[in-house]
Amino acid sequence: MRKKVVGLVLAAVVLISVHLAEPQQPKVYRVGVLAPPGKVEDRLHFKGLRAGLTEAGYVEGKNLLLEMPNVKTYDELRPIARGYAEKKVNIIVTQGGTSTGIAKEATREIPIVFIWGIADPVQAGFVKSWARPETNITGLSSFTSPENSGKRLEFSKEAVPSLRRVAVLYNARGENPNQAENLAVVRQAAPHLGLKLIEKPAKSASDVDEALRTLSKQTTDGIFLLPSGLFAEPCKKIGVIAAQKKLPFTGCGIDEQGVLFSYQPDGYRIGHRGAWYVDKILKGTKPQDLPVEAPKEFELIVSLKTAKQIAITIPPNFLARANRVIR
Repeated sequence: MRKKVVGLVLAAVVLISVHLAEPQQPKVYRVGVLAPPGKVEDRLHFKGLRAGLTEAGYVEGKNLLLEMPNVKTYDELRPIARGYAEKKVNIIVTQGGTSTGIAKEATREIPIVFIWGIADPVQAGFVKSWARPETNITGLSSFTSPENSGKRLEFSKEAVPSLRRVAVLYNARGENPNQAENLAVVRQAAPHLGLKLIEKPAKSASDVDEALRTLSKQTTDGIFLLPSGLFAEPCKKIGVIAAQKKLPFTGCGIDEQGVLFSYQPDGYRIGHRGAWYVDKILKGTKPQDLPVEAPKEFELIVSLKTAKQIAITIPPNFLARANRVIR
């Protein structure tokens, strides 16, 4: 009997040893991205997010499944968000107020991290306060306040002193209250700068096309865009047409053709910091315990290449204020 017991114990020890010797399968985390229409992978903040996750030890296809669907219209986002909720992904990463709002509708349990396109998450109703979100949402604001739009309009006048009539493109979908605040600031600032606004509300890419069709040197002196995820993809077309029509244009990243200057935070850096939020949450920190961060630095980047293309001369005092000049 004693020999039988000893035999069973030895067999159990062998089985345990074999089990321990087997390589443990790493846990696989699922992160779903929800972003406005266009090629998500080409955007600086998502490039920064990917790089940050890699540096934190996540390898796509091994311990990380990162879903980054490209959509053509906002209408496609709700089914994707519901799919994320049904699959119970670990985190949803969003860009812009509309996408974040749709993610919020889909789930109150799955953590949501926004990394671009939101000015005031408190005013938008996503968090209770910057210091303590108290919801399943947190992340990084890309603009400190609507006053930034007023500052850009002021820069537009400084860069092009002859500016009088300004076509203002803005997102009129109504899902992101920050757009209305930005527009209000621009409306208030314009008369003090001697500018007349020609408002061009847009709810879709086709609205943008129609607005561009009506613009010319005879109708406006420049194009001023209020940043929104709606324009993430149309920015390319706006810049090209602005250059063709010899119109100074601002509101998109300086890397886009036809942009005269940009005044915004470093998108890559913000996305990279977003990876820190994702990593902290995957390791157990609750989103309500992670304060929302605002950008600490804004860069004024001026393109002399674009200025030459549209035949305007940038005043030396404006160039002196630039953090970087593209020649």
